Amino acid sequence: MGSNRRFSVLVGVLTCLSLCAFVFSLHQSSTREFTVLLSGSAVVLALLAVVAEQLAVRFADKLTVTASNLPILLAIMFLGRTSAMVVGGFVGLWGCWRENAVATAVFNSANFVFPVFLGGTVFMALQSGLGFSIHSVSLELLGCGALAGLIYEIANLALVGAAAKLKYERGIRSFWREELGPFFQSMAILTALGVAVAGLYAEAGITAVVLLFIPLLASQYMFKLLVREREHLAKQKELSDQYLEMNIGLAAAMVVLLDSKDEYTASHSAGVAMYCRDMAQALGLPESDAEALHLAGLLHDLGKVGTPDAILRKEGSLTEPEWEYIRQHPGKGAEVLSHFVAYKDVAAIVRFHHERLDGSGYPEGVEGDRIPEMSKILAVADSYHAMTSNRPYRKAMSSFEALKELRSIAGTSLDAHYVEALARVLRDKSLAYRDGTSTDFMVEYERGRINLRLRGQSLADLSGTAVAQEDPAVG
Repeated sequence: MGSNRRFSVLVGVLTCLSLCAFVFSLHQSSTREFTVLLSGSAVVLALLAVVAEQLAVRFADKLTVTASNLPILLAIMFLGRTSAMVVGGFVGLWGCWRENAVATAVFNSANFVFPVFLGGTVFMALQSGLGFSIHSVSLELLGCGALAGLIYEIANLALVGAAAKLKYERGIRSFWREELGPFFQSMAILTALGVAVAGLYAEAGITAVVLLFIPLLASQYMFKLLVREREHLAKQKELSDQYLEMNIGLAAAMVVLLDSKDEYTASHSAGVAMYCRDMAQALGLPESDAEALHLAGLLHDLGKVGTPDAILRKEGSLTEPEWEYIRQHPGKGAEVLSHFVAYKDVAAIVRFHHERLDGSGYPEGVEGDRIPEMSKILAVADSYHAMTSNRPYRKAMSSFEALKELRSIAGTSLDAHYVEALARVLRDKSLAYRDGTSTDFMVEYERGRINLRLRGQSLADLSGTAVAQEDPAVG
């Protein structure tokens, strides 16, 4: 027998039990219960239960907060078993229109009615045995009401577990193991509220309960909106993270494309990114600044994509027109990055990484404090790795020679503070680290992606602190 067939059998059995229980309860009803059934109290409690069910809030994985069971509990305690079954059945039938599967809809409806019958029967037996009145507050009334509510909840959950086993072949043990925690949390909330509301009903009647439910349902509605907003923000964050990863992947792909034109670019970008990150950490900059500098190092030569191959691979000196192409690459790279909203601050770092303190740099020839601090750090890392790399027009310098050259122009072209920061980073490092061959582009790219995922924040927040403070005109 298939799972759907077994579930249909369960639905049929439960429906028959519910109908028989209702007929039996109706036959056993007293004149008072018939009077209550025809009164407006049952209708009011049914409507309160339906509204509360519509406002149910699901959060903290499996924990659901709803006041829908309180009117059913009140009906069990004060209106009698038959009226309570009508209230439960009405709530179940109201929710049926949302179910596309008829069997599931019928099961949900019957799963309100039969547990109410069990809870109501227990309450009636206890009331008959203890002889307490439902018209005044007593420990017996509240304790028996709490027990009846517990019977109702356990029966309801047990039938759901049976349905999960038959329809979805979910193990009974695993079901109860996962559901017991949320069940007891829900029961704690229900018991506390149920005792308070039952006491109010016994003393002041249905009108007072309605007045209590108005702010209760309003609070539940506001809570539902807050949870929905939180879920919306979580979804937006997930989409934003995917968008950011797509953007960095696209930018990285452009660098890899550039490397096919000039094999130096990718390895150079990886080395510069590594030095930028480590210099930022040595300087004690925030982690967000280190990540921004790392990304700027990876993408700082992106603008060379549009530079002709002949210029990139030329072994001799460049002519002035050819130099014009080279001078355009920081601006072009920044322009590409600025089209990605999340990379606007990284774009500012890239735009100024070839500017020099004395104004001799490019593309704009700005000088001194007009150069963002983050760009000054990138300039030192970029210059050092360029000096220690083999190029078509010259051989690589040693690390010692490159540092000596950097120190000779520190204070005029490059920032002396950042030159010394690089010197501290290089101290006691391996030869592979000093010449920038200890990493490659894909390693640094993956590190950037992992950092992005771990921090879970927009790269728009990775603004260089020094950039914002030192150069308000840049943005």
